[in-house]
This record gives sequence, structure tokens and C-alpha cells, in this order.
Amino acid sequence: MNRFDRLSYRYVAETLAATALFVATSFLAHRYLEDKSGLAVNVLVSFIATIPMLLVLWALVRYFRKVDERERYIMAIAGAITLLVGVFVALFLAKLATVLTVDLNLYAAFLLTLWSLATVVVRWKT
Repeated sequence: MNRFDRLSYRYVAETLAATALFVATSFLAHRYLEDKSGLAVNVLVSFIATIPMLLVLWALVRYFRKVDERERYIMAIAGAITLLVGVFVALFLAKLATVLTVDLNLYAAFLLTLWSLATVVVRWKT
């Protein structure tokens, strides 16, 4: 296992942990916001529940700054795969919106998890 593999696995672990934290805080914020407090409190709770996504972005930037061009290429390919799958799933969910309630928090978590796992798969295949 080389340096880039260790960095990659650390990035994936940080991303998955922050995404799990995002899902948990989104669930708790949704429960809290059902009480319909004041506007300022609702905005503050929504912002606090979104902070774990900043952790994901921070992990992404740290990883991107430490790797070489090959790893950046792998991340770009994984991002392209995530974009294609994300658009397809968004279109599918839009059709289901009349029948099923779609939670965009879970969709965002799905996209970030998919990107992290796609980087591992693309690295494994190249």
C-alpha cells in the first residue's frame, strides 16, 4: 500500500463519517423544525445541520492538495460517474415525486457517498 492509497482510504473514511453525521443532524433538525419555532431559529438549526457537509468539502480540498495528477484524474473520472448517476437518479426521483416523498438530504448523502466509493473503484480499475 503506497502513500496515495493511504490518503485515499483516509479521505473515503472522513467523507463517509461526515456524510453519516450529516444524515443524523438532518434527521434531528427535521424533528426539531416540525415544532415551527421562529424564523431565526429555523435558519440557525438548518445551518448547523448543514455543517457536516463543510467537513466533506474540507476533506476533499485537503486530499486534492496532497495528491498528484493521476489521483486528480481519478477524482475527475469518479466525479463524472457521480454526475451521470446523479442526474439519472434525480430524473427518476422527479417522476416518483407524485407518489413518494423525496428527502433531498438523503440524496445529497447518496451523491457524496457515491463519489467517495467511485474514487476507490476507479483507482482499483486503473
